[in-house]
Amino acid sequence: MKDSTYIDLLNRFIKGNTSPKEETRLREWFYSDASSDEIETFYREKWESEKTKGMPDEQQLRILNSIKSEITGENVPARKRSAIHRWLPYAASALLCLSIGAASYLYVKEKTTTDVREYTILADKGQRSTILLPDGSKVWLNSHTKISYSNDYGKAQRNVSLTGEAYFEVAKDSNCPFIVNAGEMEVKVLGTTFNIRAYAEDKEIVATLFSGKIEASIGNTSVILRPDQYASFNRDERRLTAHASNNPSYAKMWRDNELAFKSQTFGEIAIILNRIYNVHLEFKSEKIKQYRFSGVIKNNSLDNVIEIISLTAPIVYESKGDTIILSEKK
Repeated sequence: MKDSTYIDLLNRFIKGNTSPKEETRLREWFYSDASSDEIETFYREKWESEKTKGMPDEQQLRILNSIKSEITGENVPARKRSAIHRWLPYAASALLCLSIGAASYLYVKEKTTTDVREYTILADKGQRSTILLPDGSKVWLNSHTKISYSNDYGKAQRNVSLTGEAYFEVAKDSNCPFIVNAGEMEVKVLGTTFNIRAYAEDKEIVATLFSGKIEASIGNTSVILRPDQYASFNRDERRLTAHASNNPSYAKMWRDNELAFKSQTFGEIAIILNRIYNVHLEFKSEKIKQYRFSGVIKNNSLDNVIEIISLTAPIVYESKGDTIILSEKK
């Protein structure tokens, strides 16, 4: 394959339009000596086209270091590592696409003052992403999720805003609290791992703690969580409560492409499947919406998920494009 074809392939990889087989071929080429000059030219052009967007140098370098380790790994030959360092200065903006996931995108918007910028990363329906924040904290974004932070992140506090669901591994910094604003809930930490589900259309905001300690607040009401506890805020009842979790791992199974349901109605499951697969579930009767399903689905291809769920109730289903129609068995 010609180098120009590999560059086209690299472009398509950044946009999320490559198959696993193509990605394997691209990685093999990346490790070869022949790729260095082509990659340097490619990233220099990307850098020149993107550098005027104003991303702070520190943010570029942190993102770059994370992606460099992910792409190159420990098994990359020394000669390739040397070549990588040669074109690193040009790669920041292009590699940003890889760090936030091919299915996501980042945009910068000006606030009321010219010296404050807000960075927003989006994972669309049917997609997921992983990002690295300027302090080294790592965040996994579930489908239909948005996270934002400004360029003063880390100066006094580490503030991020979340809509949707995300899993956090927060870098420890006792002098700089990490705060997540998730709708009406505020979660404050110093260094820990936790999951927040805060979709705008859900009745509840839920924060689940796996290690460390967090404080979840709604206005003047707050609860302190220990590992394997979760805080939930019921938007209708305006109540914040803390609970022990029998299966805390359920809250983070989505990271491993597993689905966990705890006595959820088919109507509630329909909302989740729409986020994950960007499909619409059509119910032929209200009765079907009220059926409930509990369990963990590990092979979560859409067909497999629908097949397993349909076996737990007297229903049949058919697919028409991006719509799945559920009807009662006759």
